[in-house]
Amino acid sequence: MTFALASIAHDGRISAAIKIDGTLWKLEAAAKRLGIDGLSGGLSDVFSRWHDTRESVMRVADAAAGGKLQNLALNERTVEIVLPLQYPRKVFCIGANYADHLAEMKVVIEKVEGRAPFFFMKPASTALTGPGHSIHLPRGCNDFDWEAEVVVVFGRGGRNIPEERALDYVAGYTLGIDFTARDQFLAPHLPFNFDFSLGKCQDKATPVGPVIVPKEFVDGEHIEFRLFVNGEQKQKGCTANMIYSLREQIAGVSKAVCIEPGDIMFTGSPAGVGAARGESLSVGDSVVVEAEALGRMEVVIQAPFATD
Repeated sequence: MTFALASIAHDGRISAAIKIDGTLWKLEAAAKRLGIDGLSGGLSDVFSRWHDTRESVMRVADAAAGGKLQNLALNERTVEIVLPLQYPRKVFCIGANYADHLAEMKVVIEKVEGRAPFFFMKPASTALTGPGHSIHLPRGCNDFDWEAEVVVVFGRGGRNIPEERALDYVAGYTLGIDFTARDQFLAPHLPFNFDFSLGKCQDKATPVGPVIVPKEFVDGEHIEFRLFVNGEQKQKGCTANMIYSLREQIAGVSKAVCIEPGDIMFTGSPAGVGAARGESLSVGDSVVVEAEALGRMEVVIQAPFATD
């Protein structure tokens, strides 16, 4: 039996849910039916206490799969699946982590053993969004690009995490797209030539989802994933081909910034981005990221936010 965790909009509120095939159960309601305590709140709360909640979640999943919660079941066609974690404390993003992407961008970066990978961070509560008509073109952006990524969800926190134990800190995996305003990211007028805030941290431009799959059910070191724009495949990658492995990423990040339970980490994007093709996104375009192990998330590009 395998399952995933999701956040759903239903009956006027957002609830944590377990998903098995095409059926969902609200986690809190199912736990109460089974007399299980400690599963109230959203998925962010569940993952921030993963050491304490994991076994309870497994018990609910077993009961749902065993037909003990049939009258609480919801068909996924009757609910809206939204951003899974609302919101993690921190969003780590590993950059320059696939050799084929570096080659297409004509960038040369040599890996140095023992040195942490390049990473940056995003503001979770404003940058993140979920599936659907959810991505807003940044105002003034004329070159909006896509970068498909596998995303790690942490269930345990720590500093200076050793590589050999790094995967012990992972609770599960999901998918994300690191949309980038290329024309605002490249900033030759600035001392460091790049503006990560304008390029990669703008409001509602970083979708994550559709579900989180516990690490027990997926090999995070070998996840194949793809990205499509308006039905045409643009990217295809596998986490086995990353320059810095998951273990090295986790160990490297934790040398500088404490990882906390419920934090997430984008792990890098393979070749096939729009910049290398001379392509960019427009309002109305559909972008899909999918992985057999993690599901399928579609987003549709919307107009820039109106001025407040």
